[in-house]
Amino acid sequence: MPTWLEGHVKERKQKRLPTVTLCSSAGNELLEVWYYGELLTVKGESQSYIIDRGETPGLVAARDPESGEEFVIFDGGQHGYDNMFCDEHNPAQLAHRPLQRYEIPASKLVLELGYNIDYEDEKESFEVDEADTVELVNGERMPWEQVKRDGIDYIALYYVNDKGKQLQILDAELA
Repeated sequence: MPTWLEGHVKERKQKRLPTVTLCSSAGNELLEVWYYGELLTVKGESQSYIIDRGETPGLVAARDPESGEEFVIFDGGQHGYDNMFCDEHNPAQLAHRPLQRYEIPASKLVLELGYNIDYEDEKESFEVDEADTVELVNGERMPWEQVKRDGIDYIALYYVNDKGKQLQILDAELA
């Protein structure tokens, strides 16, 4: 499970991919979705997908309407393998991504995560130092165990509508 989601996972399931239900620190599952990006309408689907805005990576957060707590679900400029090791982003762009509300009621949010990279098998190609850390593309160092948790290669976000159906609103390949 990615470290940035610690304290925000209510339920874990192993389906085709690891799947988690999100919650606020208070344990509330009905969350609003806030995002920076653009909405893409896919023919035949009722909901829109959150995508990057031009060159600026998207950002998706959840907000607990009861407590006001907000936490990041996915940062398209930092999270996942490509953002950790390949893609460089302008820090000024990442700093200015004002969020707007995704137009659904507070809902149960389900996240699917892809872990298809065998980090242990490829460990020597990461140049792990004696402190067991790895240098990221932005120059920061991250502990090896955190790399394995945060270096996801796929993420999808769904909300559960009033009929109990999961509708996908984010789909990102990260490697």
